[in-house]
Amino acid sequence: MSYFDDGLAFVRTIIADERNKGPAEAMLTLLAKLQTCEQPGWFQAFLDSLDNSGYYFIKTILEDREAAEDMTPLKRLLQLWAPQLQVVVAMDMLPHLPCLSDQDKDQIEAENRNHGNTRALITLIDRVTRCGPGWYTQFLEGLRRSKYDHLADELAMDRVYKNVVNKHELLLCETIVSESPITIGLDAPNREQPSATAGFDEFAEKQDDEGCEKMTPLQATKLPGEQQELKDIPMRDYQMELAIPALEGRNTIICAPTGSGKTRVAIKITRDHLEGGAAFVRAGEDARRRVVFLLNKVPLVEQQYNAFREYLSPKYDILPLSGETTADIPVGETLPDYDVIILTAQVLENALRDELITLDTFSMLIFDECHHCQKNDPYNAIMTRYIKQKVEQSSARRPQIIGLTASLGVGKAKSQKEAVEHIMGACANLDAAWISQVVEHKDELEKYNQKPEEEVKPVSGRSEDPFAERVNMIMEDIENTMAIEASKHLTTAELKPPRQREKQAYEQWVVTLARKGAIITEDDKVSRAIHAATEHLRKYFDALAINADARTKDALQYLEKFVTDLQKEGFDGTDEDLVKHFIEAKGYLQEYAADPKYSNPKLDELKNMILQAYAEKPDSRCLLFCKTRALTIALLTWMQEDPDLRKLNPGRLVGAGASESTGGMTQNQQVELLELFNTGGHKIVISTSVAEEGIDIAKCNFVFRYDYVGNEIGKVQTRGRGRAEGSKSVLIAGREGGNVLKEKLNTIREKLMEKAMLQVWHMQREKHDDFMRAVRRLQEESKKERDLAQALTEMQRKTKKIRGKGMKLLCVKCKEFACNVSDFRKVKENHHVVVDKTFPQRIIIKPHPPKKIDDWEKNGKVYCSNCRQDWGIQMVYRQASFPTLKIESFVIEKSDGQRLTCRKWKNAPFYVKDITPDDISGMLGTPEEEEEDEPMFD
Repeated sequence: MSYFDDGLAFVRTIIADERNKGPAEAMLTLLAKLQTCEQPGWFQAFLDSLDNSGYYFIKTILEDREAAEDMTPLKRLLQLWAPQLQVVVAMDMLPHLPCLSDQDKDQIEAENRNHGNTRALITLIDRVTRCGPGWYTQFLEGLRRSKYDHLADELAMDRVYKNVVNKHELLLCETIVSESPITIGLDAPNREQPSATAGFDEFAEKQDDEGCEKMTPLQATKLPGEQQELKDIPMRDYQMELAIPALEGRNTIICAPTGSGKTRVAIKITRDHLEGGAAFVRAGEDARRRVVFLLNKVPLVEQQYNAFREYLSPKYDILPLSGETTADIPVGETLPDYDVIILTAQVLENALRDELITLDTFSMLIFDECHHCQKNDPYNAIMTRYIKQKVEQSSARRPQIIGLTASLGVGKAKSQKEAVEHIMGACANLDAAWISQVVEHKDELEKYNQKPEEEVKPVSGRSEDPFAERVNMIMEDIENTMAIEASKHLTTAELKPPRQREKQAYEQWVVTLARKGAIITEDDKVSRAIHAATEHLRKYFDALAINADARTKDALQYLEKFVTDLQKEGFDGTDEDLVKHFIEAKGYLQEYAADPKYSNPKLDELKNMILQAYAEKPDSRCLLFCKTRALTIALLTWMQEDPDLRKLNPGRLVGAGASESTGGMTQNQQVELLELFNTGGHKIVISTSVAEEGIDIAKCNFVFRYDYVGNEIGKVQTRGRGRAEGSKSVLIAGREGGNVLKEKLNTIREKLMEKAMLQVWHMQREKHDDFMRAVRRLQEESKKERDLAQALTEMQRKTKKIRGKGMKLLCVKCKEFACNVSDFRKVKENHHVVVDKTFPQRIIIKPHPPKKIDDWEKNGKVYCSNCRQDWGIQMVYRQASFPTLKIESFVIEKSDGQRLTCRKWKNAPFYVKDITPDDISGMLGTPEEEEEDEPMFD
């Protein structure tokens, strides 16, 4: 520092910058200061300081600028290979990279722990390319020791690497200049300047911009333009047995156990199809082949994209899409540009419905988890269009249909004959000519696909539960008070509750009572009292459920939050009287929550089994299924507060349908959590049914179902999440809840399904004509049902047009006027918006983090201005803002004063017109424009 007049002060500045702004900013300050130095010898002193600090390789590069210019290709080489390198687990590489400092390793481990493998891998590549001589050799050796020999060999053979080696065989073939750091986050310097790391920087910015991420950073890096040979697809004999019917060009359902490699079979079929196998050539067909791989859950899009890319890139262009990523993409123009499209079914159905694209654009449709192709599922909507086109335009080009599933189920079948009929119905829905099963190579399948061990662990509830007793007393007091107030308007039978308040029958009674109270016209005060009382009873019902499955502490916190939120807004005398019950009992409830003798035996058993699992195998991965989002939060909180379980860094996975404020997750959050689970950042994940199907975590070896029992398909699917050798699936169920018996029935249904599937297999081979006749018969029956339903819908539409005249909506809570039913318009079939420009006078809009879905955006919550009842959301569609209401928040009042309620828009007793361009332009006008349009004189 003797080269500067203010040396000591400058040192303090550098230290402060490093502490407050980070090492990168401190280095920039140092470099800026060096450029102002005029004393001779400063540059050599700087080089000497680099040498003394262990940065000899940087000194060498600075002394040989020609070499520095030649070294950038190696760093670019790693970035161009980024898509292939994404399979590398960063934590596996660390022990084999001695060139990394301890600080580097700590940073990489922190990135893996907090953000997952993708971010850790980016950091690893950034840090390793800054290391001294030998870093590239160490990187290749690290790949080999981590069992990525093919990647190491291909990188070593790459012509870019060879050119560098030939020119600088010694030091410089292993050295590289970091033009700009591979940054993570939004603080990358000089982002506007193009560099070798631009692809990483841009993506890192997207990853921090919640809701905008389309793919992972490594996926965002573009492959070199030249064609590369595709990897061989390793196929076992049983997998080829599954693929053969589809490879022969038949519409096929592939049914095989979870973990048997159905996705790889689909990739084999896809590649053969794209390469133009003779089986797919139809008369007059010369269109480009395009394959759509359809999914029913958003978190699976990236997983399947990665699987397809491994064997199809770079020869074929692959596009991953879901509802959250299509907001700014012109779907109709974009999809035809790709060879393979991985997308959620609703995206394709919306595009078909809006006539942005047609089915003949594609040559193959693959339905993942195809057992969902029934009733109102998007899968079935797509296939209904397909079958309609097949009947009405028999000569038109149609895509080949492939379905993938681990279980077709048996529906409501009680006999093998009925089970066969159900399976044939699945074939009819998918227009399948063949169900492909493993029969000839079953021994090989069982060798590679061992069924997880299953166990049912019945657990008794608490021997004493004073919390539940106290809550039951509060509920009884509320019921009695409500019965007195409502006795003039409702019968004694209607006001009598079921005896067991923790059962579903009680919840249904509360819901029914709320609807009956809402339509009382003679006394709005009584109607308001019933609304408030039933709202409180539902919260106490929820608290009993949480107490039964989680801790008493969690149930108490749930009630405390309800009361706190209620007191913030819309709190009136009716609510105040009801809240007194809780306030008076709160002290007792807190005592019960704090007393360890009232701990939950089910939780105790769950903890013991989890700890035992990790004691036997510390690197285990565990999925814990439970019934509701609320319970995932309670269980996560319990684990985070438990000193033994918190070491597993538990995570939580739920669907993207709900907002974050109500316990939902964004697509980005789902993807990041699964990545952390896969790489060990989370060793246990608590999930709802969103993880039941398709999630592929190779190391997952324990599946716990916490009083979680669905149907026979769900049983097969949840068990199949255990992919590792020696996996185990355990149901922990209360003895009193009935789930133990339900699990036994599912086991019986699963065996019934296996017998029915074998019968269908023989039918296909021995009586295929009979099989196809049965499929066509079921298709004709389905068409008749659809035609009848369509005729009824049209009749209802005409009736609703007449009956709906003069109807209006009142707030379900305060009965204030909201709008006339004639003010509603329908957007995209599902969204019911208000086009009355006076409506904003009757609402309060609270900001909500913007969330784009397709071509509309949610940006606010709508509340009643009088009582703060939740009415719906604010949506932006074609630049115009529309209040979008939920019908359950209102009472419908007819022109004669009669009132009724409706829980779903499809059951609304009035007709809603589709929105028009005039409606949209009318909502675009500003208040100022409206004032100018008013006449100046009366």
